[in-house]
Amino acid sequence: MSKITGMQLRMARTALKWRVDDLSKESGVGWARIQNMEKSNEPIDNDQINDITKTLIKKGINFFDGDKETQPYIKVNKIV
Repeated sequence: MSKITGMQLRMARTALKWRVDDLSKESGVGWARIQNMEKSNEPIDNDQINDITKTLIKKGINFFDGDKETQPYIKVNKIV
């Protein structure tokens, strides 16, 4: 699973119209930890990001790495 950035995490939450509390409840990761992760513009590397990523993927969010011309981004397949 590729690492995601705080920007991607914020975009995913926004696409789902979730607050930090909603993501916290769905993923089992504390809201303060999620807020700290969202502040990062670098790829997030910790154990809890996998739980968050799995939760968001189940809700139809896909994560993509950026390249020289684009920043990392998300794609919403469906909202369940």
